[in-house]
Amino acid sequence: MFSLPTVFGLLLVMLLFLFMSSGPGASGAIVDPDIWWHLRDAGQLLHTGHFIRAESWTFTVAGKPWINFEWLAELPYYIAFVHLGYRGIYFVMMLVASTILVGIYALGCLRSGDCKAAFIASFIGFHFVTVSMAPRTLLFGWLFLVVELAILWSLEKGRDFTLWLPPLFLLWINTHGSWLIGFVLMVLFFACGAVKGEWGNLCATRWTGGQLRKFAAVTAASFAVLFINPYGWRLVAYPFDVAFHQKLTIEHVAEWASLDFHSIRGKTVLATFLLVAILTLVRKRRWSLQDLLFALIAVYGAFTYERFLFLAGILIVPLLAMDLPDLLLSRYQPEKDRRWINVVAMAVLLAIIAFFLPTEKQLRAGVNQAFPEKALPYVRNLAGQGHLFNTFNWGAYLEWNAPQVPEFIDSRVDIFVHEGILADYLQATEVHDTFAVLEKYQIRFVLLGKDAPMTYLLEHSSAWKQTYSDQQAVAFERTH
Repeated sequence: MFSLPTVFGLLLVMLLFLFMSSGPGASGAIVDPDIWWHLRDAGQLLHTGHFIRAESWTFTVAGKPWINFEWLAELPYYIAFVHLGYRGIYFVMMLVASTILVGIYALGCLRSGDCKAAFIASFIGFHFVTVSMAPRTLLFGWLFLVVELAILWSLEKGRDFTLWLPPLFLLWINTHGSWLIGFVLMVLFFACGAVKGEWGNLCATRWTGGQLRKFAAVTAASFAVLFINPYGWRLVAYPFDVAFHQKLTIEHVAEWASLDFHSIRGKTVLATFLLVAILTLVRKRRWSLQDLLFALIAVYGAFTYERFLFLAGILIVPLLAMDLPDLLLSRYQPEKDRRWINVVAMAVLLAIIAFFLPTEKQLRAGVNQAFPEKALPYVRNLAGQGHLFNTFNWGAYLEWNAPQVPEFIDSRVDIFVHEGILADYLQATEVHDTFAVLEKYQIRFVLLGKDAPMTYLLEHSSAWKQTYSDQQAVAFERTH
Protein backbone atom coordinates (compact mmCIF):
# COMPACT_ATOMS: atom_id res chain seq x y z
CA MET A 1 0.00 0.00 0.00
CA PHE A 2 2.82 2.41 0.81
CA SER A 3 5.00 1.34 -2.13
CA LEU A 4 6.51 3.51 -4.86
CA PRO A 5 3.94 2.36 -7.47
CA THR A 6 1.16 3.66 -5.16
CA VAL A 7 2.95 7.00 -4.87
CA PHE A 8 3.24 7.21 -8.67
CA GLY A 9 -0.47 6.48 -9.06
CA LEU A 10 -1.41 9.13 -6.52
CA LEU A 11 0.93 11.61 -8.20
CA LEU A 12 -0.94 11.12 -11.49
CA VAL A 13 -4.23 11.75 -9.67
CA MET A 14 -2.79 14.94 -8.20
CA LEU A 15 -1.79 16.09 -11.70
CA LEU A 16 -5.36 15.53 -12.81
CA PHE A 17 -6.69 17.71 -9.99
CA LEU A 18 -4.14 20.41 -10.87
CA PHE A 19 -5.23 20.24 -14.50
CA MET A 20 -8.90 20.58 -13.57
CA SER A 21 -8.14 23.63 -11.41
CA SER A 22 -6.22 25.42 -14.18
CA GLY A 23 -7.54 27.30 -17.20
CA PRO A 24 -10.99 28.68 -16.40
CA GLY A 25 -10.52 27.54 -12.82
CA ALA A 26 -12.02 24.85 -10.67
CA SER A 27 -15.33 26.67 -10.86
CA GLY A 28 -15.68 25.58 -14.48
CA ALA A 29 -14.87 21.93 -13.84
CA ILE A 30 -18.41 20.59 -14.31
CA VAL A 31 -19.53 22.91 -17.08
CA ASP A 32 -20.97 20.64 -19.76
CA PRO A 33 -24.21 21.17 -21.71
CA ASP A 34 -25.14 17.47 -21.57
CA ILE A 35 -25.11 17.02 -17.80
CA TRP A 36 -28.50 18.73 -17.44
CA TRP A 37 -30.43 16.35 -19.66
CA HIS A 38 -28.60 13.45 -18.02
CA LEU A 39 -29.82 14.65 -14.62
CA ARG A 40 -33.29 15.22 -15.97
CA ASP A 41 -33.57 11.78 -17.58
CA ALA A 42 -32.14 9.96 -14.54
CA GLY A 43 -34.57 11.79 -12.28
CA GLN A 44 -37.48 10.86 -14.52
CA LEU A 45 -36.42 7.21 -14.56
CA LEU A 46 -36.06 6.98 -10.76
CA HIS A 47 -39.28 8.86 -10.01
CA THR A 48 -41.51 7.12 -12.55
CA GLY A 49 -39.85 3.72 -12.67
CA HIS A 50 -40.23 3.71 -16.46
CA PHE A 51 -37.55 3.97 -19.14
CA ILE A 52 -37.91 6.91 -21.49
CA ARG A 53 -39.19 5.93 -24.92
CA ALA A 54 -40.48 9.23 -26.28
CA GLU A 55 -39.35 12.86 -26.15
CA SER A 56 -41.37 15.15 -23.88
CA TRP A 57 -39.19 18.17 -23.11
CA THR A 58 -39.07 20.20 -26.33
CA PHE A 59 -41.93 21.41 -28.49
CA THR A 60 -40.17 20.62 -31.78
CA VAL A 61 -39.95 16.84 -31.35
CA ALA A 62 -42.50 16.23 -28.59
CA GLY A 63 -43.89 12.71 -28.72
CA LYS A 64 -41.26 11.40 -31.14
CA PRO A 65 -39.61 8.05 -30.28
CA TRP A 66 -36.34 8.41 -28.38
CA ILE A 67 -34.19 5.99 -26.39
CA ASN A 68 -32.11 7.02 -23.39
CA PHE A 69 -28.95 5.30 -24.64
CA GLU A 70 -26.78 6.21 -21.61
CA TRP A 71 -29.29 5.61 -18.84
CA LEU A 72 -27.05 3.61 -16.49
CA ALA A 73 -24.16 6.10 -16.54
CA GLU A 74 -26.55 8.95 -15.68
CA LEU A 75 -27.61 7.46 -12.36
CA PRO A 76 -24.35 8.03 -10.40
CA TYR A 77 -24.31 11.71 -11.40
CA TYR A 78 -27.95 12.19 -10.44
CA ILE A 79 -27.72 10.39 -7.10
CA ALA A 80 -24.56 12.30 -6.21
CA PHE A 81 -26.21 15.59 -7.19
CA VAL A 82 -29.28 14.89 -5.05
CA HIS A 83 -27.14 14.26 -1.97
CA LEU A 84 -24.14 16.55 -2.52
CA GLY A 85 -25.17 19.14 -5.10
CA TYR A 86 -22.65 20.28 -7.68
CA ARG A 87 -19.81 18.81 -5.62
CA GLY A 88 -21.46 15.42 -6.02
CA ILE A 89 -21.22 15.72 -9.81
CA TYR A 90 -17.60 16.80 -9.44
CA PHE A 91 -16.72 13.88 -7.15
CA VAL A 92 -18.24 11.30 -9.51
CA MET A 93 -16.40 12.79 -12.48
CA MET A 94 -13.05 12.94 -10.68
CA LEU A 95 -13.44 9.47 -9.15
CA VAL A 96 -14.06 7.87 -12.55
CA ALA A 97 -11.39 9.97 -14.30
CA SER A 98 -8.82 9.23 -11.58
CA THR A 99 -9.59 5.52 -11.77
CA ILE A 100 -9.06 5.59 -15.53
CA LEU A 101 -5.75 7.40 -15.17
CA VAL A 102 -4.49 5.00 -12.51
CA GLY A 103 -5.82 2.12 -14.61
CA ILE A 104 -3.78 3.26 -17.62
CA TYR A 105 -0.72 3.46 -15.38
CA ALA A 106 -1.47 -0.07 -14.15
CA LEU A 107 -1.70 -1.24 -17.76
CA GLY A 108 1.72 0.30 -18.35
CA CYS A 109 3.06 -1.63 -15.36
CA LEU A 110 1.46 -4.82 -16.68
CA ARG A 111 3.00 -4.47 -20.14
CA SER A 112 6.43 -3.14 -19.16
CA GLY A 113 6.95 -4.86 -15.83
CA ASP A 114 8.39 -1.63 -14.42
CA CYS A 115 6.48 1.05 -12.51
CA LYS A 116 9.01 3.78 -13.35
CA ALA A 117 8.61 3.24 -17.08
CA ALA A 118 4.83 3.08 -16.69
CA PHE A 119 4.80 6.37 -14.78
CA ILE A 120 6.94 8.17 -17.37
CA ALA A 121 4.74 6.85 -20.18
CA SER A 122 1.59 7.91 -18.30
CA PHE A 123 3.05 11.37 -17.70
CA ILE A 124 3.90 11.74 -21.39
CA GLY A 125 0.44 10.55 -22.38
CA PHE A 126 -1.37 12.77 -19.86
CA HIS A 127 -2.47 15.21 -22.59
CA PHE A 128 -4.33 12.36 -24.34
CA VAL A 129 -6.61 11.48 -21.46
CA THR A 130 -7.51 15.00 -20.39
CA VAL A 131 -9.32 15.88 -23.61
CA SER A 132 -12.96 16.96 -23.10
CA MET A 133 -12.69 16.33 -19.36
CA ALA A 134 -16.16 16.98 -17.96
CA PRO A 135 -18.93 15.12 -16.10
CA ARG A 136 -19.67 12.92 -19.09
CA THR A 137 -21.12 9.45 -19.41
CA LEU A 138 -18.31 8.63 -21.86
CA LEU A 139 -15.91 8.42 -18.91
CA PHE A 140 -17.58 5.17 -17.85
CA GLY A 141 -17.01 3.81 -21.36
CA TRP A 142 -13.28 4.57 -21.15
CA LEU A 143 -13.16 2.98 -17.70
CA PHE A 144 -14.65 -0.23 -19.09
CA LEU A 145 -12.11 -0.14 -21.92
CA VAL A 146 -9.26 -0.03 -19.40
CA VAL A 147 -10.77 -3.06 -17.61
CA GLU A 148 -11.15 -4.90 -20.91
CA LEU A 149 -7.52 -4.30 -21.89
CA ALA A 150 -6.38 -5.50 -18.47
CA ILE A 151 -8.27 -8.74 -19.11
CA LEU A 152 -6.90 -9.17 -22.64
CA TRP A 153 -3.30 -8.28 -21.87
CA SER A 154 -3.31 -10.50 -18.79
CA LEU A 155 -3.58 -13.44 -21.20
CA GLU A 156 -0.04 -12.65 -22.33
CA LYS A 157 1.07 -13.08 -18.71
CA GLY A 158 -0.62 -16.46 -18.43
CA ARG A 159 -3.67 -15.26 -16.47
CA ASP A 160 -7.08 -15.89 -18.04
CA PHE A 161 -9.92 -13.64 -16.83
CA THR A 162 -11.87 -13.68 -20.12
CA LEU A 163 -15.02 -15.03 -18.43
CA TRP A 164 -15.44 -11.52 -17.02
CA LEU A 165 -15.87 -10.05 -20.51
CA PRO A 166 -19.59 -10.89 -20.99
CA PRO A 167 -20.58 -9.23 -17.66
CA LEU A 168 -18.42 -6.26 -18.63
CA PHE A 169 -20.26 -5.83 -21.93
CA LEU A 170 -23.61 -6.24 -20.16
CA LEU A 171 -22.75 -3.13 -18.13
CA TRP A 172 -21.16 -1.36 -21.08
CA ILE A 173 -24.12 -1.61 -23.48
CA ASN A 174 -26.36 0.05 -20.88
CA THR A 175 -23.82 2.74 -20.12
CA HIS A 176 -22.41 4.13 -23.36
CA GLY A 177 -22.16 3.48 -27.09
CA SER A 178 -18.37 3.11 -26.86
CA TRP A 179 -19.01 -0.59 -26.19
CA LEU A 180 -18.60 -1.03 -29.95
CA ILE A 181 -14.97 0.05 -29.77
CA GLY A 182 -14.32 -2.44 -27.00
CA PHE A 183 -16.07 -5.22 -28.90
CA VAL A 184 -14.03 -4.59 -32.05
CA LEU A 185 -10.78 -4.58 -30.07
CA MET A 186 -11.74 -7.85 -28.36
CA VAL A 187 -12.53 -9.54 -31.68
CA LEU A 188 -9.26 -8.31 -33.21
CA PHE A 189 -7.26 -9.49 -30.21
CA PHE A 190 -8.75 -12.98 -30.30
CA ALA A 191 -8.56 -13.17 -34.10
CA CYS A 192 -4.83 -12.38 -34.07
CA GLY A 193 -4.39 -15.46 -31.90
CA ALA A 194 -5.64 -17.59 -34.79
CA VAL A 195 -2.58 -16.55 -36.82
CA LYS A 196 1.00 -17.75 -36.49
CA GLY A 197 4.02 -16.26 -38.20
CA GLU A 198 6.96 -13.87 -38.19
CA TRP A 199 7.44 -10.94 -40.53
CA GLY A 200 10.63 -9.14 -39.58
CA ASN A 201 10.01 -7.58 -36.16
CA LEU A 202 6.32 -8.43 -36.37
CA CYS A 203 5.10 -11.73 -34.97
CA ALA A 204 1.90 -13.59 -34.20
CA THR A 205 1.47 -16.50 -31.79
CA ARG A 206 -1.39 -18.94 -32.26
CA TRP A 207 -3.69 -19.78 -29.36
CA THR A 208 -4.24 -23.42 -28.52
CA GLY A 209 -7.34 -25.13 -29.85
CA GLY A 210 -8.94 -25.05 -26.42
CA GLN A 211 -8.23 -21.36 -26.04
CA LEU A 212 -9.69 -20.55 -29.46
CA ARG A 213 -12.89 -22.42 -28.63
CA LYS A 214 -13.16 -20.66 -25.28
CA PHE A 215 -12.54 -17.22 -26.80
CA ALA A 216 -15.13 -17.88 -29.50
CA ALA A 217 -17.65 -18.77 -26.79
CA VAL A 218 -16.73 -15.66 -24.80
CA THR A 219 -17.17 -13.50 -27.89
CA ALA A 220 -20.56 -15.05 -28.65
CA ALA A 221 -21.69 -14.59 -25.03
CA SER A 222 -20.46 -10.98 -25.04
CA PHE A 223 -22.50 -10.33 -28.18
CA ALA A 224 -25.59 -12.03 -26.79
CA VAL A 225 -25.65 -10.00 -23.57
CA LEU A 226 -25.67 -6.77 -25.59
CA PHE A 227 -29.38 -7.37 -26.15
CA ILE A 228 -30.10 -7.45 -22.41
CA ASN A 229 -31.11 -3.82 -22.17
CA PRO A 230 -34.35 -1.81 -21.94
CA TYR A 231 -34.43 -1.03 -25.68
CA GLY A 232 -33.36 -4.30 -27.28
CA TRP A 233 -31.75 -4.17 -30.73
CA ARG A 234 -32.23 -0.38 -30.96
CA LEU A 235 -29.62 0.22 -28.28
CA VAL A 236 -27.22 -2.19 -29.99
CA ALA A 237 -27.72 -0.37 -33.29
CA TYR A 238 -27.25 3.10 -31.81
CA PRO A 239 -23.47 3.46 -32.43
CA PHE A 240 -24.06 2.60 -36.09
CA ASP A 241 -26.76 5.25 -36.26
CA VAL A 242 -24.27 7.84 -35.01
CA ALA A 243 -21.66 6.74 -37.53
CA PHE A 244 -23.88 6.55 -40.61
CA HIS A 245 -26.99 8.67 -40.01
CA GLN A 246 -25.85 11.62 -37.91
CA LYS A 247 -23.51 13.49 -40.23
CA LEU A 248 -24.56 16.87 -38.87
CA THR A 249 -23.45 15.74 -35.42
CA ILE A 250 -19.97 14.91 -36.68
CA GLU A 251 -19.75 18.06 -38.80
CA HIS A 252 -20.87 20.61 -36.21
CA VAL A 253 -20.05 19.27 -32.72
CA ALA A 254 -16.58 20.44 -31.70
CA GLU A 255 -15.35 17.18 -30.17
CA TRP A 256 -15.94 15.38 -33.49
CA ALA A 257 -13.52 17.73 -35.26
CA SER A 258 -10.15 16.48 -36.48
CA LEU A 259 -7.10 17.03 -34.32
CA ASP A 260 -5.72 20.56 -34.68
CA PHE A 261 -1.97 20.23 -35.19
CA HIS A 262 -1.54 23.98 -34.69
CA SER A 263 -2.61 23.62 -31.06
CA ILE A 264 -0.27 22.63 -28.22
CA ARG A 265 -2.25 19.45 -27.68
CA GLY A 266 -2.01 18.52 -31.35
CA LYS A 267 1.74 19.06 -31.43
CA THR A 268 2.35 17.07 -28.27
CA VAL A 269 0.19 14.20 -29.56
CA LEU A 270 2.20 14.12 -32.79
CA ALA A 271 5.45 14.24 -30.81
CA THR A 272 4.31 11.30 -28.67
CA PHE A 273 3.54 9.17 -31.72
CA LEU A 274 6.92 10.08 -33.20
CA LEU A 275 8.60 9.09 -29.94
CA VAL A 276 6.94 5.66 -30.06
CA ALA A 277 8.09 5.24 -33.68
CA ILE A 278 11.66 6.32 -32.92
CA LEU A 279 11.95 4.04 -29.90
CA THR A 280 10.66 1.16 -32.00
CA LEU A 281 13.33 1.80 -34.64
CA VAL A 282 16.15 2.32 -32.17
CA ARG A 283 15.39 -0.66 -29.93
CA LYS A 284 14.15 -2.89 -32.78
CA ARG A 285 11.50 -4.27 -30.46
CA ARG A 286 9.40 -7.13 -31.73
CA TRP A 287 5.76 -6.18 -32.09
CA SER A 288 2.91 -8.60 -31.70
CA LEU A 289 0.22 -8.42 -34.35
CA GLN A 290 -2.33 -7.37 -31.70
CA ASP A 291 -0.17 -4.46 -30.54
CA LEU A 292 0.37 -3.23 -34.09
CA LEU A 293 -3.35 -3.23 -34.85
CA PHE A 294 -4.14 -1.45 -31.58
CA ALA A 295 -1.47 1.17 -32.31
CA LEU A 296 -2.86 1.79 -35.80
CA ILE A 297 -6.37 2.19 -34.37
CA ALA A 298 -4.99 4.64 -31.79
CA VAL A 299 -3.27 6.76 -34.44
CA TYR A 300 -6.29 6.73 -36.76
CA GLY A 301 -8.68 7.62 -33.94
CA ALA A 302 -6.52 10.45 -32.59
CA PHE A 303 -5.96 12.06 -35.96
CA THR A 304 -9.55 11.68 -37.18
CA TYR A 305 -11.61 12.85 -34.18
CA GLU A 306 -10.30 14.81 -31.22
CA ARG A 307 -12.63 12.98 -28.82
CA PHE A 308 -10.74 9.75 -29.60
CA LEU A 309 -7.51 11.13 -28.17
CA PHE A 310 -8.70 9.50 -24.96
CA LEU A 311 -8.91 6.15 -26.75
CA ALA A 312 -5.43 6.69 -28.20
CA GLY A 313 -4.01 7.44 -24.76
CA ILE A 314 -5.44 4.24 -23.29
CA LEU A 315 -3.93 2.18 -26.12
CA ILE A 316 -0.62 3.98 -26.64
CA VAL A 317 0.62 4.63 -23.09
CA PRO A 318 1.09 0.92 -22.21
CA LEU A 319 2.85 0.34 -25.54
CA LEU A 320 5.15 3.29 -24.90
CA ALA A 321 5.91 1.95 -21.42
CA MET A 322 7.25 -1.24 -22.98
CA ASP A 323 10.03 0.70 -24.74
CA LEU A 324 11.21 2.71 -21.75
CA PRO A 325 12.64 0.30 -19.12
CA ASP A 326 15.96 -0.24 -20.94
CA LEU A 327 16.43 3.53 -21.28
CA LEU A 328 16.15 4.16 -17.53
CA LEU A 329 19.17 4.19 -15.25
CA SER A 330 17.57 1.62 -12.99
CA ARG A 331 14.42 -0.46 -12.77
CA TYR A 332 12.07 -0.40 -9.84
CA GLN A 333 13.25 -2.71 -7.06
CA PRO A 334 10.54 -3.33 -4.42
CA GLU A 335 13.04 -4.41 -1.80
CA LYS A 336 14.59 -0.94 -1.86
CA ASP A 337 11.31 0.84 -1.08
CA ARG A 338 11.54 3.24 1.85
CA ARG A 339 8.10 3.06 3.39
CA TRP A 340 8.32 6.19 5.54
CA ILE A 341 9.33 8.30 2.55
CA ASN A 342 6.39 6.92 0.59
CA VAL A 343 4.03 7.66 3.48
CA VAL A 344 5.20 11.28 3.64
CA ALA A 345 4.94 11.66 -0.13
CA MET A 346 1.39 10.28 -0.15
CA ALA A 347 0.37 12.59 2.70
CA VAL A 348 1.70 15.60 0.79
CA LEU A 349 -0.07 14.54 -2.42
CA LEU A 350 -3.37 14.01 -0.59
CA ALA A 351 -3.02 17.44 1.04
CA ILE A 352 -2.49 19.05 -2.38
CA ILE A 353 -5.53 17.24 -3.78
CA ALA A 354 -7.65 18.39 -0.82
CA PHE A 355 -6.43 21.96 -1.30
CA PHE A 356 -7.59 22.04 -4.90
CA LEU A 357 -11.04 20.57 -4.24
CA PRO A 358 -13.53 23.22 -5.36
CA THR A 359 -16.30 24.39 -3.04
CA GLU A 360 -19.98 24.24 -3.89
CA LYS A 361 -19.90 28.01 -4.28
CA GLN A 362 -17.06 27.86 -6.80
CA LEU A 363 -18.78 25.19 -8.86
CA ARG A 364 -22.08 27.06 -8.82
CA ALA A 365 -20.30 30.24 -9.92
CA GLY A 366 -18.79 28.35 -12.86
CA VAL A 367 -22.18 27.00 -13.90
CA ASN A 368 -23.79 30.44 -13.62
CA GLN A 369 -21.03 31.91 -15.75
CA ALA A 370 -21.49 29.34 -18.51
CA PHE A 371 -25.29 29.18 -18.56
CA PRO A 372 -28.03 31.86 -18.47
CA GLU A 373 -28.80 31.65 -14.75
CA LYS A 374 -29.88 35.30 -14.54
CA ALA A 375 -32.36 34.82 -17.36
CA LEU A 376 -34.22 31.95 -15.68
CA PRO A 377 -36.94 34.12 -14.05
CA TYR A 378 -37.62 35.70 -17.44
CA VAL A 379 -37.83 32.29 -19.14
CA ARG A 380 -40.13 30.85 -16.47
CA ASN A 381 -42.55 33.73 -17.04
CA LEU A 382 -42.91 32.70 -20.68
CA ALA A 383 -44.82 29.53 -19.76
CA GLY A 384 -47.88 29.16 -21.97
CA GLN A 385 -47.20 32.34 -23.96
CA GLY A 386 -45.60 30.87 -27.08
CA HIS A 387 -42.69 28.95 -28.54
CA LEU A 388 -39.15 29.71 -27.42
CA PHE A 389 -36.11 29.47 -29.70
CA ASN A 390 -32.94 28.91 -27.67
CA THR A 391 -29.19 28.47 -28.04
CA PHE A 392 -28.18 24.83 -28.56
CA ASN A 393 -25.87 24.58 -25.53
CA TRP A 394 -28.44 26.18 -23.22
CA GLY A 395 -31.37 23.91 -24.07
CA ALA A 396 -30.86 21.18 -21.47
CA TYR A 397 -29.98 23.73 -18.77
CA LEU A 398 -33.27 25.53 -19.42
CA GLU A 399 -35.19 22.25 -19.42
CA TRP A 400 -33.67 21.33 -16.06
CA ASN A 401 -34.26 24.72 -14.45
CA ALA A 402 -37.40 25.89 -16.26
CA PRO A 403 -39.25 22.69 -17.24
CA GLN A 404 -42.55 24.54 -17.61
CA VAL A 405 -41.27 26.13 -20.84
CA PRO A 406 -40.64 23.64 -23.69
CA GLU A 407 -37.49 24.58 -25.63
CA PHE A 408 -36.59 24.43 -29.31
CA ILE A 409 -33.48 22.23 -29.05
CA ASP A 410 -30.94 20.78 -26.61
CA SER A 411 -27.57 19.06 -26.88
CA ARG A 412 -28.80 15.48 -27.32
CA VAL A 413 -28.38 16.01 -31.08
CA ASP A 414 -29.54 12.57 -32.31
CA ILE A 415 -33.30 13.12 -32.34
CA PHE A 416 -32.88 16.66 -33.65
CA VAL A 417 -30.76 15.42 -36.54
CA HIS A 418 -33.29 12.75 -37.51
CA GLU A 419 -36.24 15.14 -37.36
CA GLY A 420 -34.46 17.93 -39.28
CA ILE A 421 -34.48 20.31 -36.32
CA LEU A 422 -30.70 20.69 -36.10
CA ALA A 423 -30.50 21.56 -39.79
CA ASP A 424 -33.12 24.29 -39.32
CA TYR A 425 -31.37 25.50 -36.16
CA LEU A 426 -28.13 25.92 -38.09
CA GLN A 427 -29.94 27.74 -40.88
CA ALA A 428 -31.31 30.20 -38.34
CA THR A 429 -28.24 30.74 -36.16
CA GLU A 430 -25.81 30.98 -39.06
CA VAL A 431 -28.09 33.66 -40.54
CA HIS A 432 -28.81 31.82 -43.77
CA ASP A 433 -32.61 31.74 -43.57
CA THR A 434 -33.35 32.95 -40.04
CA PHE A 435 -36.78 34.52 -40.45
CA ALA A 436 -38.13 31.60 -42.48
CA VAL A 437 -37.13 29.16 -39.71
CA LEU A 438 -38.67 31.37 -37.02
CA GLU A 439 -41.86 31.56 -39.03
CA LYS A 440 -41.89 27.80 -39.73
CA TYR A 441 -41.93 26.96 -36.03
CA GLN A 442 -44.13 29.90 -35.02
CA ILE A 443 -41.44 31.25 -32.69
CA ARG A 444 -42.58 34.08 -30.44
CA PHE A 445 -39.55 34.36 -28.14
CA VAL A 446 -35.81 33.98 -28.77
CA LEU A 447 -33.05 33.58 -26.16
CA LEU A 448 -29.47 33.91 -27.43
CA GLY A 449 -25.95 34.81 -26.41
CA LYS A 450 -25.24 38.53 -26.72
CA ASP A 451 -22.51 38.00 -29.32
CA ALA A 452 -24.41 35.59 -31.57
CA PRO A 453 -24.79 36.63 -35.25
CA MET A 454 -28.52 36.00 -34.97
CA THR A 455 -28.67 38.49 -32.09
CA TYR A 456 -27.36 41.25 -34.33
CA LEU A 457 -29.93 40.37 -36.99
CA LEU A 458 -32.89 40.51 -34.59
CA GLU A 459 -31.64 43.76 -33.05
CA HIS A 460 -31.99 45.35 -36.48
CA SER A 461 -35.33 43.82 -37.37
CA SER A 462 -38.54 45.78 -36.95
CA ALA A 463 -40.43 42.50 -36.44
CA TRP A 464 -38.62 41.82 -33.16
CA LYS A 465 -38.06 43.78 -29.98
CA GLN A 466 -35.59 43.17 -27.18
CA THR A 467 -37.36 42.20 -23.96
CA TYR A 468 -34.47 41.05 -21.78
CA SER A 469 -30.72 41.56 -21.54
CA ASP A 470 -27.85 40.86 -19.16
CA GLN A 471 -24.09 40.47 -19.59
CA GLN A 472 -24.54 37.02 -21.07
CA ALA A 473 -27.95 36.60 -22.68
CA VAL A 474 -30.45 38.62 -24.62
CA ALA A 475 -34.09 37.84 -25.38
CA PHE A 476 -36.42 39.03 -28.12
CA GLU A 477 -40.18 38.91 -28.68
CA ARG A 478 -41.96 38.98 -32.00
CA THR A 479 -43.87 42.24 -32.51
CA HIS A 480 -45.91 41.22 -35.55
